[in-house]
Amino acid sequence: MSLYEELSRIENSQYQSFWNWFKDNSENFLQTLRARENVEENLIAILAPKIEELDLGLFFLIGIENDDVAELIFTPDGNIQNVYLAEEILAAAPEIENWSFKALKPPTNIPSFEIRMMDLVFSKSNITFYPKNHPAYPDEIDLVMIYKDWREELADEIVNGVYIFLDNFLGEEAMIEKIDRIQVIGPEEEVPEEIPVEKLPEYINWREKEFVEKYQDITYSDENDSYTSFETILEDDTPIISTINTGALNWDNKASHPWILVLMINFLEVHDSGMPNQKDLDVLGEIDKLTLQLLPNLEGYIYIGREIGDGKCELFFACKDYRMPAKIADWLGSQFNDGVEITADIFKDKYWQIFERFNQ
Repeated sequence: MSLYEELSRIENSQYQSFWNWFKDNSENFLQTLRARENVEENLIAILAPKIEELDLGLFFLIGIENDDVAELIFTPDGNIQNVYLAEEILAAAPEIENWSFKALKPPTNIPSFEIRMMDLVFSKSNITFYPKNHPAYPDEIDLVMIYKDWREELADEIVNGVYIFLDNFLGEEAMIEKIDRIQVIGPEEEVPEEIPVEKLPEYINWREKEFVEKYQDITYSDENDSYTSFETILEDDTPIISTINTGALNWDNKASHPWILVLMINFLEVHDSGMPNQKDLDVLGEIDKLTLQLLPNLEGYIYIGREIGDGKCELFFACKDYRMPAKIADWLGSQFNDGVEITADIFKDKYWQIFERFNQ
């Protein structure tokens, strides 16, 4: 089995230990939910520590569905890098009578669904939207949400409430994968035609279908690779050396690889120049080589380059998906921890705008 295949394999031992414990307690949990009594002390206070012990950065929702079946949902609460963990623990779940398990909050199908926060209500009756179109970035889904009961003194709470409403109304996966940008405003005199929020799922599904049809068969050829070096001097005279695949930056189909992975290697010992010592340079070479092996072009990953200086090195990739890069970043962080600290950032940037500074 290759290392790449090994990383794709579910780590059953950790998950199975949890599920064995959950199965032993599932009947008591079910009866507690059905009785709707002492849920906090007889369920939440017992289950929450067990999930925290897994150290997956996950949260959970639990309740009773309409057909009297208990439902347990694992959610990364919007953290893209933990989506794969929610899906892995779900994949390891056993069949338990009268229980349903899900990864990521699903879209709600309750017609009268609403969110209440303080004295604010968020529902289909007071939220509308319109899309913003960008000729230079035609595939972006950029939405302006209009909250009819806007109060300036509660602007932050309203923005948060609209996001929570959408997260539950559309479902967590749609919020993460299909929408590029959201702005929340109050009623204004001059806006394009407002669309009822209940039509939002239909709109984003239509846009996503167009996007997939346009880019699903697009691949990048590394024959286009061409690297250019850049040097930047910071205000304290610290140099930053960048080696960037400017050949890839000139590619016309960037949106086919809409996810950006920034793998950050922080050096624990650096010279006054901000550059790593020779030992850490050797470790960086190993990380470079292994990362390129684990994120190959043929699997949907494009190496954009690296930037080194100021006590760290950043490796840049454009990716078709975000789950495997997140898993690989976590694994690398567990493997290389002698003299370096590895973290990652993964975000959607369909047109690679983060790299426009290199298009000089």
